[in-house]
Amino acid sequence: MNDHNKELAGLDRLESQERLGATPPERLLDLAGVQNDDVVLDIGAGGGYFTFPAAGRTKGRVYAVEASPVMLEVLRGRALDLGKANVIPAKGSAERLPLEDGSADVAIASLLLHILPSPEDGLKEMFRVLKPGGRGLVVEWLHPREDGKPGHRVPLETMKLHLEACGAEAVHVDIWADTYYSIVFRKGPRM
Repeated sequence: MNDHNKELAGLDRLESQERLGATPPERLLDLAGVQNDDVVLDIGAGGGYFTFPAAGRTKGRVYAVEASPVMLEVLRGRALDLGKANVIPAKGSAERLPLEDGSADVAIASLLLHILPSPEDGLKEMFRVLKPGGRGLVVEWLHPREDGKPGHRVPLETMKLHLEACGAEAVHVDIWADTYYSIVFRKGPRM
């Protein structure tokens, strides 16, 4: 199986009914308060798990940032198929977002920060692009890896500390299917 097909197979897993039940995008977007004319940033958008539900809630732009050319192709195709002209697929990474300072009302990082060499760098970049008073949504794994190997997890308490260090105010913390946690936060006005 080539890399292109591997990415598409991985997308099927990420968009499974099991995941939809465990981390329902509509309920998470409710918690993040996505509405009206919000400019939304979906970091590591994949195939648009949060992108397209967000695009249905706002007339503002929804930036779907993705490093993978395969996923960017998927996002463009789905945006056309769904008639979502407000979806803007954009090449970038969590550490280098292709947006100006203070340009987004809501930023989403779902199951992404744990794979970064420095989750703190991803959060700082997220804060850079959020408007003062903007909201963020982070979704991550709740428990350590089942295989006992280190890494690829950011415990909830550690994530809270990272957010506090950035000057965030945690608004809502939830546990989903005893597998994931989510934190909705607000960027302070002085950031």
